[in-house]
Amino acid sequence: MQASVELAINTYKIKNITVKAARGSGKSTILGGAIRTAVKEMPRSTGVIVGETFVQIKSRTLPSTKEGMEMFGLYEGLDYVVGKCGKELGFEMPFQAPDSWQNVIHFRNGTIAVMVSLDNPNSGRGLNAYWVIGDEAALLTYERLYNNVITTNRAKKAIFKNKPMLHSQIFVTSVPMTKKGDWIHHREKLALEEVRNRVPLHLRKHLFIKANAFINAHNLKDGWIEDMEKEALSKTLFNAEIMNIDPIGVQDGFYAQLKPKKHYYKDKDNEYLIDVGIAGEFKPSCKYDQDLVRNVPLQMNLDFGGKINCLTISQYLKTQHRVNFIKEFFRKNPDILDELIDDFIEYYEPHKASCNEVHLYYDRYGSKKEANSKTTLAEDVINRLRRAGWKVIDKTPKTNNPPHAAKYTLLNYILSESDVRLPIVRINEDNCPNLIISMENAPLKGNDAFEKDKSSERSTIILQEHATHFSDTLDYNLYWQFWHLADNYYKSSFPVSNLLIP
Repeated sequence: MQASVELAINTYKIKNITVKAARGSGKSTILGGAIRTAVKEMPRSTGVIVGETFVQIKSRTLPSTKEGMEMFGLYEGLDYVVGKCGKELGFEMPFQAPDSWQNVIHFRNGTIAVMVSLDNPNSGRGLNAYWVIGDEAALLTYERLYNNVITTNRAKKAIFKNKPMLHSQIFVTSVPMTKKGDWIHHREKLALEEVRNRVPLHLRKHLFIKANAFINAHNLKDGWIEDMEKEALSKTLFNAEIMNIDPIGVQDGFYAQLKPKKHYYKDKDNEYLIDVGIAGEFKPSCKYDQDLVRNVPLQMNLDFGGKINCLTISQYLKTQHRVNFIKEFFRKNPDILDELIDDFIEYYEPHKASCNEVHLYYDRYGSKKEANSKTTLAEDVINRLRRAGWKVIDKTPKTNNPPHAAKYTLLNYILSESDVRLPIVRINEDNCPNLIISMENAPLKGNDAFEKDKSSERSTIILQEHATHFSDTLDYNLYWQFWHLADNYYKSSFPVSNLLIP
């Protein structure tokens, strides 16, 4: 695979290369080789290494980039420095030196690679880049990638005119798990069109490479792939991460009106991470969540279970008639419910100073008592929160769960935004990734039943955080808050079948 990429770059000068490959297939080697080529061919140039979030850059992109560069003889401290200028070490300076070196890799010959995080809307603006590399590309939001990074790949120097890496865009990724990664499939289509049209290799603009872990088996320990299959929590996970097989999506599922461009948003305050740089330390906390509205109660939406306990956090903004789902938490067996609630307590401790009120929504299972317990699960949650200084208001009616058809009708009318009396719903895609996967992959049980198919919760091959548990937390919140708006008016005026129309 590495040889194919090098051939495409150096011989055929293909500028747009996308690699969708499994874990252990050698993606770090591709990154390292591309950076080595860019540094060697274009001294003093500026390149971009892009990640979706600063956390991703710190935990995944930077370590894998260092590993890849070392494979090609580039060593930290000798050939490059991270987060600082190397001028005092005798390094050449780039054509355009940055104002801050906090998120820069500076190479000895003056080339720099700027780490750009897409969760900071301004981190890539103002750059004049000669090359772009993206790791974990399926996690990248294309609109921000285009505006903050791709449009900066425009710098020109006569001395670089015939260099293969000039204006290259190289992205490596694992299998996309949500619609957010659909732009990866679009790049595949562009490459396939050139193949079908028999465009000569030296005239092609796109190359798309797919590979599973077997392509690099000779560099993996004996039996590693077999071990990964045995140890994988689900067949879906093994197929995606090791075999490079796309998960099966759901067409016209339970959330028929869910539209990623409409209902998902990115709103995270990561200026503090830019300040500390890619080598800095941080502790996750709600005080860095820009979408958290001070002085407004938190809504805790719980789905209890033996395999997994899930909760989402939302806020109802009355003046905007809007519900924002701003955070998710989960704990799997053998972890217990108390640990999940403690995660919430620790993360949202800073919010208590402005508002210590929590509104609780859950399913009927929360009203049941466990064996040998004098209290229900919901009461256990309430007591633990109150001991931590939270004022808890139980908003869940002591009835059965919402009727399937009524819930389907209300939720899809809310998502369609066709009636001003119903709230707007938005989901933070950075902080609620499993909620999104759960909703996007929730099927209908039957063509006429309008009932959510919850068989994924009994599956042994689907990750339980990807099953319908998380989507249920959203259902409880929206239905118990707004069910009264879906009374006879909706039943008589809007046929349920109309909801299937996009």
